[in-house]
Amino acid sequence: MYALRIHEQGTSEGLAYEEAPVPEPGTGDVLVRVHAASFTPTELAWTSTWVDRLGHDRRPVIPGHEVSGTVESLGSGTTGFAVGDAVYGLTDWYRDGTLATHVAVEARNLAPKRPGTGRPGSSSPSSALSGSWTSTTSGSRTSPRT
Repeated sequence: MYALRIHEQGTSEGLAYEEAPVPEPGTGDVLVRVHAASFTPTELAWTSTWVDRLGHDRRPVIPGHEVSGTVESLGSGTTGFAVGDAVYGLTDWYRDGTLATHVAVEARNLAPKRPGTGRPGSSSPSSALSGSWTSTTSGSRTSPRT
């Protein structure tokens, strides 16, 4: 998958568009193929962006917490959703975020999209990433990490 990741604490100028492993959905998780995502630049100053719940460094991180997309797979014991469902919601602050083609989200943090509120596939993951990339790097000197 591709994601906007940041390797060192700082500003959005450190964001790099690069390959990253597809997250494995854990128990109670849903793997979402991202169609649209949101990013708040102040996230980069939040402690939860940089560490997990036990305080361990989790760099490089993928910011962004709001997501809309389709269910691609389910973790063990996950109920309430099926592969192909259109969903939206928020990710946990202490986990990688939504500025990627895929994100693992706790099922309890998702809701089904109502019919007529946008169809799956109406926005591609690359559109979400490029929009986020553009909005966070306007005027800064950044380049994809190779």
